[in-house]
Amino acid sequence: MIRRVRAVVSAGLSGFFAPHITQNLAETGAIGGGLGIPDAVEAEVVVELGNSDGVAIVNKVNGGYLDGCIARYIARKILGIASIKNCRIYIDQSISVPIGGGYGTSGGSAVAIAFALAKALDLDMDFNDIAEVAHEADIVCKCGLGTVVGIIKPCNGVVLVAKPGGPKVAEVRCIPIESGVVALTAFYKPIPKNTILTNPSDLEKVKMIGLETLKRIEDNPTPENFIENCYRFAIETNLITPRVKYVIDMMKKVKGCIGGSMNMIGEAVFAFIEEESVDEVVDVVKKTNPLWIYVWRPSVSYVKVEEI
Repeated sequence: MIRRVRAVVSAGLSGFFAPHITQNLAETGAIGGGLGIPDAVEAEVVVELGNSDGVAIVNKVNGGYLDGCIARYIARKILGIASIKNCRIYIDQSISVPIGGGYGTSGGSAVAIAFALAKALDLDMDFNDIAEVAHEADIVCKCGLGTVVGIIKPCNGVVLVAKPGGPKVAEVRCIPIESGVVALTAFYKPIPKNTILTNPSDLEKVKMIGLETLKRIEDNPTPENFIENCYRFAIETNLITPRVKYVIDMMKKVKGCIGGSMNMIGEAVFAFIEEESVDEVVDVVKKTNPLWIYVWRPSVSYVKVEEI
């Protein structure tokens, strides 16, 4: 038997965070906030049952083969739930935002693969149970902490994870963004996670600053206050790079740029801009030679899953 399923999900740009690590994966996660980029991650999953001696997994990302931890973890977890020991799984992912730039692509990938595979196997799993598998994969594979919970429920605005944990534990809120305001992001280069926050004391400092950031945003939950405090977080944690700071300074000189900050974590910027000022800000950013630039209305879309 062959089943083909496609899942399309949002990516999640992160603006600030504070890790919360426990011995329980369901309670491990991060508080934080960011912006959804709808329909940015797509996974097509093909399952061939009974045509293999054991489990074979083939995973492609943007046309290239990848022996990825997330795909392997999710496949083995869901196959275990389905009590399937012999099958072939082909995963073909298309990711439209830069990888390694603080856009939450690992979490998006995990969600898309988990939901596509669960449907391909006709599993009677609760929405949160499937999302929990994706959440676990992101953590176990050391790719992310709180991305998954921020991209599985619709939000037309800023996503705020106010309580850390998996889908059954986390508390996620949405700060509306008024019409006439859009977001811009520009990507310069990835920042490998294993090159930063390797010292436990640095991680504890980031956690403390992140918790303070959340409190200030909750006290005044507006897009303007959110991005102002994201920038303060980037400065106080020393995560901001000289290039990112320069780009933000240049954008802020344009009337209509509400504020900007750095993606967490990647050498990339994001900003809120009044719609009539978009072209002028884009021209300023283009002069700094980003590899990718994108303007959109921030939102998290529904997880879309369909047979193909």
